[in-house]
Amino acid sequence: MEQPNEEKFLQRFSQMSFSHNAFIEFMNNQEVFIMDDVVMTAFRDAIRSQRNAEIFAGATVLEVGCGSALLSMMVAKQGAARVFAVDSGDVAQVARQLVRQNGLDSVIEVIQGDIKELQLPPIDVIVSKWMGACLVYNSALDQVIFARDKWLKPKGCIFPNTARLYLSVAEDRDVKPPRHRWSRFAGLNLSHAASIVQRLPKVGRVLQRQLISEPQQIWHMDVRTIKREQLSFSVPFKLQLLSQEIIDLFVVHFDFGFPDGPPEELVSTNPCARSTHWQQTLFHIDQLVPIHRGDIIAGSFAVSRAVNHLDFDIDWSCRNKLVNIKRHKQIFRMGGESKEKT
Repeated sequence: MEQPNEEKFLQRFSQMSFSHNAFIEFMNNQEVFIMDDVVMTAFRDAIRSQRNAEIFAGATVLEVGCGSALLSMMVAKQGAARVFAVDSGDVAQVARQLVRQNGLDSVIEVIQGDIKELQLPPIDVIVSKWMGACLVYNSALDQVIFARDKWLKPKGCIFPNTARLYLSVAEDRDVKPPRHRWSRFAGLNLSHAASIVQRLPKVGRVLQRQLISEPQQIWHMDVRTIKREQLSFSVPFKLQLLSQEIIDLFVVHFDFGFPDGPPEELVSTNPCARSTHWQQTLFHIDQLVPIHRGDIIAGSFAVSRAVNHLDFDIDWSCRNKLVNIKRHKQIFRMGGESKEKT
């Protein structure tokens, strides 16, 4: 009798050299990165660029949060003498097999473990896809900073090494705001649920035509020097509006770059650029705000970063012939509960 498809799959899977958990972790967390052509091409081009040939030749390299160890394999191909690919998850088992299949296990050592518990030699280059939603959410950035401070040589490099955060506003007339979708259903009052939904930032795509202000750079980070406590910050903003519209969203996007890279090598999550898996981070505006061209929306944007979540405080004001909002505060949380601060 022919075996059911699921049983056949499990039988074949049992012959692989990694666990079921490793397979699930790889598919959930790594496939989206590998399939992101914009990001993968940027890393490949930066690593292969002629200006970086001397950086990798004979270097000792550390990949933080290696996942599939794809970046480790790229730098090994560029002449790195020794590469440590580190990941705390079971996906390291998949990475180990991929490294072996590509004949690079004599150069790359895949390590599954907590980076804070490792003993490593001095490092010439750190590579990492540390970026998360809204740049700093649930990313490997803390691990990169730890590795930088403990092992990176004084003249060592970090790939990527700079990043910038931008704020703009947009309309979203094609989608009803959360308070209307959630207020009532089947005669039930869901207003409390609606208030919760309004405080959850959404990762999604905004189209260029939806923007009604130019993006303003609100924060800049140099990974070579930033300290963990600086990942929580508060910055002012002042956005001049470009058209007559009703604003629905604050929109946050970011870009990042590589050492000495030209502007065209920046990877951007701007709505005007090719879409990446990070898309943009969207914050619903809970006031009806009709605006005209030339109006100003101003205030402050604050991020408080913890182990499992980001808290956002957006204080803003807007005044014209139709509205007079002197100071309005909205609070958002991305992620789960946590009392421990990073």
